[in-house]
Amino acid sequence: MRFWDREVNQTAIVVTGIGMVTAIASDRDNTWQQLLKGKSGIKVDPRLNIPVAHIDIVESWQSRAQCFLEKVVLEAIANADLELPLPNCAAVIGSSRSNQRELELLLDHPDRGLIQDYWWHCQSANLSAQIAHLLQTQSPVLAPMAACATGNWAIAQACELIRSGQCDLAIAAATDAAITPLTIAGFQKIGVLAKTGVYPLSQEREGFALGEGSAALVLESLESARRRNCHIYGRVLGWGITNDAYHATSPDPNNRMAAIAIEDCLERSQIAAADIGYINVHGTATQLNDIREAQLIQQFFPNSAVSATKGATGHTLGAAGMIEAAFCLLALRDRLLPPCVGMQTPAFDIRTILAAEPAPELKYTLNFSFGFGGQNAIVAFGQEL
Repeated sequence: MRFWDREVNQTAIVVTGIGMVTAIASDRDNTWQQLLKGKSGIKVDPRLNIPVAHIDIVESWQSRAQCFLEKVVLEAIANADLELPLPNCAAVIGSSRSNQRELELLLDHPDRGLIQDYWWHCQSANLSAQIAHLLQTQSPVLAPMAACATGNWAIAQACELIRSGQCDLAIAAATDAAITPLTIAGFQKIGVLAKTGVYPLSQEREGFALGEGSAALVLESLESARRRNCHIYGRVLGWGITNDAYHATSPDPNNRMAAIAIEDCLERSQIAAADIGYINVHGTATQLNDIREAQLIQQFFPNSAVSATKGATGHTLGAAGMIEAAFCLLALRDRLLPPCVGMQTPAFDIRTILAAEPAPELKYTLNFSFGFGGQNAIVAFGQEL
């Protein structure tokens, strides 16, 4: 069973710019260097009494999610040697919680509604509208929301816009700032938040820590990138997206649809499972997720290197897949494998990276994202040869 039957579009899509802000650093390269050192931005919040990955920023008129988003988009644009305005640049802006934080603040402090435009800045649609205005784009603007698989969804949609000829280039970005009472209460109710720390793929794992963050990628055709003579991080080779149709929060225990997402991704990308040198797994450090991913890796990629990076950044929900896609691309650029931050006692027989490791032969990486509602999204990246 497959969910696409047309021929693979041969238009090569490459990444020419990356922007990123996380709890371990405020930009792309410093975040990457901190990750390689095994640093973590997760700390126990004395007020909340749980570990979280909070970003220190100066509060502004923008929402936190908006603030992170604009920062990473501008960094990605500059990194791609582009300048504003970009009227032919599409924008695919994903988020899981959007501006939920500001809506919660409005409920607690109704007087904020009297501030000019505050209500507008609380709206979910304002994230994509903000970037459309920043770019001054006349190309399509999309706003996918697929729980914690949102980042990979945004990458796939941005690629399709370029391949279909609807734009010359596209920015795929995702953002979340969801350390809020309602989000915390919901995740505590289903027992997935860590109490002491984040230990992905470990026997000691007890759940994830909520994190704040954002990332953005500039995508364009290989022909466009070569014409501009700009740096290329790597190609977006393909993706597989399916849904379990099983349960609101739990993955399907037989892994059937997740396996099909992997198979679709490999087939679209025209690569073999044995070619995959590195996988950034979703790695939430919850009991069910880590078992599921270990089973998939043992089934398809028994010799591939694996790490989870949420032990460094926290779980940034809708932004997680985009941040981890950036890590996959930086791994390709530097031919370095990032460590599984927070790993203690390995729980599974898979090749987990414990410390940053050179990978001179690295050619292909995979980014795993899984979300509530049964969302499965896998994206493959490759070296630009």
